[in-house]
Amino acid sequence: MEVITAHINADFDAFASTVAAQKIYPDAKIVMAGAQNKNVREFLALHDDVIDTLELKHLDKKSVSRLIVVDTKIGRRLGELQDLAYKPGIEVFTFDHHPSTTEDVPITRDFSENVGSTTTILTKIIRDKGLKLTPFEATLFALGIHEDTGSLTFRTTTYDDAEALAYLMGKGANIELINRFLNPVLEPEQHDLLDRLLHAARVIDVSGTPIMVTSAVVDEYIEGGSVVASKIADIENIDVIFVLLEHDDRVYVIGRSRTEVVDVGKILEDMGGGGHAQAASASVKEKGAAVVEAKLEQAIRAHVKEPPVAREIMSAPVRTIDADISIKDANKLMMSYGYNGLPVVEDGKLVGIIGRREIDKAAHHGLSHAPVKGFMMRKIEPVTPDTPLPDIQRLLSDESLGRIPVVDKGKVIGIVSRTDVLKALGGSEYFSGPKGVLHAKAEYSRGEIAQKIKTLLPGDVQKLLRDIGDLADETGYTVYLVGGIVRDLLLDRRNLDVDIVVEGDAIEFANIFTTQAGIGARIRAHRKFGTAVVIMPNGFRVDFASARTEFYERPGALPQVEPTSLRHDLARRDFTINAMAVSLSAKTFGKLLDYFNGQRDLKNGRIRILHNLSFIEDPTRIFRGVRFEQRFGFKLDSETEEQLRKAIEMDLIGHLSDARVRDEMLLILSEAAPFKILKRLQELGALSILHPKIVIDAELKALFGRIDDAVRELDHHFAHKVKKLLPYRAGLLRQLNKKELEAWLNRMKIKKADKVRLQELILEVPKVLKKLEGSERPKNSDIYNMLNPLSPEALVFAHALTKSLAARRRIHYYLSSLRGVKVSVDGRTLRKMGFPPSPVYNTVLRELLAAKLDGKIDTPEKELEYVAGRFDRLNKESME
Repeated sequence: MEVITAHINADFDAFASTVAAQKIYPDAKIVMAGAQNKNVREFLALHDDVIDTLELKHLDKKSVSRLIVVDTKIGRRLGELQDLAYKPGIEVFTFDHHPSTTEDVPITRDFSENVGSTTTILTKIIRDKGLKLTPFEATLFALGIHEDTGSLTFRTTTYDDAEALAYLMGKGANIELINRFLNPVLEPEQHDLLDRLLHAARVIDVSGTPIMVTSAVVDEYIEGGSVVASKIADIENIDVIFVLLEHDDRVYVIGRSRTEVVDVGKILEDMGGGGHAQAASASVKEKGAAVVEAKLEQAIRAHVKEPPVAREIMSAPVRTIDADISIKDANKLMMSYGYNGLPVVEDGKLVGIIGRREIDKAAHHGLSHAPVKGFMMRKIEPVTPDTPLPDIQRLLSDESLGRIPVVDKGKVIGIVSRTDVLKALGGSEYFSGPKGVLHAKAEYSRGEIAQKIKTLLPGDVQKLLRDIGDLADETGYTVYLVGGIVRDLLLDRRNLDVDIVVEGDAIEFANIFTTQAGIGARIRAHRKFGTAVVIMPNGFRVDFASARTEFYERPGALPQVEPTSLRHDLARRDFTINAMAVSLSAKTFGKLLDYFNGQRDLKNGRIRILHNLSFIEDPTRIFRGVRFEQRFGFKLDSETEEQLRKAIEMDLIGHLSDARVRDEMLLILSEAAPFKILKRLQELGALSILHPKIVIDAELKALFGRIDDAVRELDHHFAHKVKKLLPYRAGLLRQLNKKELEAWLNRMKIKKADKVRLQELILEVPKVLKKLEGSERPKNSDIYNMLNPLSPEALVFAHALTKSLAARRRIHYYLSSLRGVKVSVDGRTLRKMGFPPSPVYNTVLRELLAAKLDGKIDTPEKELEYVAGRFDRLNKESME
């Protein structure tokens, strides 16, 4: 039996998620672990007849084989169902949008995503599977998304949330009902509470962020306190509010936040509560709100993020002009570099700032010959590198100021414009387009790179890079972030492959870093290549390499290495777009080093080698070049393509070991669109090394498409995420017979486990399909016996390989209705019934399962009757 549940005091996102999960797992029962929020209860009162739930008191916990948990992963929030999450033998599937915690239950399969609402995750699956929705379901799911994204206004809202909401609107979500339940009319006691809380409210300033705190004593717990908190935030136009309600010996704390600077979930977690960044609550056993308020303020100050400072958002280096330069020359300078304002210096000291408006005004009056000092703004207030963003915002609120110089020890080191502030608030792509659009500009400032790191990388990775840079400064090393992660930062793509180049001994530096990283960090060093991998306590990997140059004794051989400078290290790399570095030193953090015009090639969508011997030195670059070309939608540079074709004609791929070819094929099949890469490689003549029967044609393209569809349709049934890599490999090799397959697997030195799985997909799946595709429907037990031995990947491949609609339906039916069927009788039961242990046990239990699958048995009592009768017949047969 499968059970779907959510956290106690379920809100709309939690309850909607249970109903959405039941669409995906139609045989599962919804069992609520506790009461629901008041507005959810009111919704249920109207829709009770159309929502099928099972009361907790009627649940037979012994029959539960899978627990599907939505909108939380924390065990204590599951109420009376918490024990099931920890029970051995029960699969736990989770769908959640909250961050993981140390209190999470043991999880078999986690479908969680970093989105604004759990309902969004489930809606995407429903949409991708093509499941039908009624207007009622669309309305309920839309309520869940609206509630947890603040109607798409919370900072955690993503494109996926907006897309899911639009999809639900298209399916008939009712706006009037959504508005009614999202914005309920305040009841008299809530109005009274609102007045008292407004009167008691005070605002504290924490790192430049105003936070409202208010409290009240209540005679009885007032439901809908969170609604009152949100109303106050609206009335006072404040981003963060904490409401404390004192009742008897408890203080209930409600937190709401509309800014990423304050995560109310983490703050109230310290007080025994929970929730997410925008909405959270806690119940504190304490007499007196004042005591709790003091603890709350401590927690707020401990968790509120420090805002960005000037050095992190400024444009640098900055161009200055002398006070005596003419208006005409200042205008030329602005036009040449695209500036809208310039700091003015006299004897190296900042004396003013001149902007486009002052230049135009002087020109209008025919005074272009006059010096800028006559028109510049003298009354300016420069900031230091450590001035926080809120202070800069306040300074820029003066309409006459468009930019503020950043001064350190009397020297202008940068400038902060309104554009820089907006990018800091809205992300680096605020003016340039959404993430995922592959484009890059010609040049990036340190501030822009630092902002991209902040926008695209998780907080712990950002801190890691800063720590590595600081440690290098302290120990006399110079370190750089290099390779694909730099390329992807410029393309606004997230990449967590952290590669560090060290000018000096990378292994020695990695050892120092590992010691500082603390207990649990491990290092694996490769002295021959001057490299080391540090595995952090949380499993995150950081690769360190000494800056080195490489020499190849022959085409396709592994390189010989020698220490060198960063520039020479970058010069040995495959393509210009992968030959850029970012400084991690505190003084130059974010500085981009691009010696080979990688930025220009990114902007122009070009894949270009660094020198003409590139493919000769390492023919695997042929595969990599085409992989990058197709991944990014770029084009091989004409000279690069010519050199690549020459290398293929020289049969340099034949110089590669089979293992290196295998690894390149695995990388290609791991891409999002592998067929396009294989097709391009075949057109270039680069795949002849594989096997004559491996053909990249329309049939393979269609099969790859069906594999994608099969994974999308079936994946949610499995305890582990199904990767497409194995079915793709089987699709590529499907034409090989048993002998050819064995030879190919051995030649390519395929791992034993992978060899067994590939043989299952290529040799066994067609045999199963031959039986499954019959016109007569097999018995349930026959379907079970055919499909149960197959791995998840084999089931996906079978679904993709068959062209029989009946066979696909039988695979779906097996996964949704037969796969989880279990009998309550086991060997211990048989011994208790007095039957001596023997091989007959397995026979009887198999027959019992078949009888249950075929609908002949439907209760535990009938299982016992069946077993007793079967043993009686066996005894009679043995006596005869």
